[in-house]
Amino acid sequence: MNKTRILTGITLALLIVLSFLFLPLNAITLLLSFIVSLSAWEFYKLRFSSEIAIAISIVLFFGLIYLSFGTGLKLSLSSIGLLAWLVIGFLILGFPHNKNILQNKYFWVLSGFFIHIPFWTSIFLILNFEGYFLGNIGLELPSRYVLILLITVSSLMDVLAYFGGKKYGKRKFLSNISPNKTLEGFLIALIGTPLLVIPFLALIFDLNFIKFFILILLVSIFSVLGDASASLFKRIAGVKDSSNLLPGHGGILDRIDSHLAAAPSFVVLVYLMGLGA
Repeated sequence: MNKTRILTGITLALLIVLSFLFLPLNAITLLLSFIVSLSAWEFYKLRFSSEIAIAISIVLFFGLIYLSFGTGLKLSLSSIGLLAWLVIGFLILGFPHNKNILQNKYFWVLSGFFIHIPFWTSIFLILNFEGYFLGNIGLELPSRYVLILLITVSSLMDVLAYFGGKKYGKRKFLSNISPNKTLEGFLIALIGTPLLVIPFLALIFDLNFIKFFILILLVSIFSVLGDASASLFKRIAGVKDSSNLLPGHGGILDRIDSHLAAAPSFVVLVYLMGLGA
């Protein structure tokens, strides 16, 4: 891991944490809409011309701003996003036999919307929740800190899977879309993420251990799904990175791929399990 990658990663982490902690909600909404639109531009540029990708991402940006003034559709969109990720999961398992479906331009357009919009609505729901988003399991954290917790969980999955696979990886995992993923890395990340997160929070809060463990475990699995889907679409496009916007990291999509699936799964599971208070 080179110095540029480390420096960029630390800088991004600091900017994200400081933004979520100190910016007013309207500013966070605007920033989030811009980041999601940039990721969408990278996604569509993998399949379409740069002009078409820019046009779609601009429409998406203003659509997200419009959504921020409404109320009723956000949870429904997050739920649709969760279902979309389950479909993508099956498509990943079927690759490359279903390559014609995945390359279809209409499928690509719909996938971009179903990947990005539910992510945005999920973050919005967390930030604007009245009360404690995880209050019914004893985690009385303000919404901004819940968001940082969510990002930490999916980021830990990435880090542990990378280093665990590099150190102990022998058996290939999802080799049909990425030659570098290993089963050992996946299992280390899946077990290690709850083990690192839960004991730390248990020192501060009176947690419902079982419910929180189930939540973190399921969100971690969806986090892997988000990362795998980005690898799938990039493999179809024949590229390593979605862009070169971030030195040492590739593009915005490369950095938020796991979060794209983690956020809607987190929000929908919290509502289904009745964890908010």
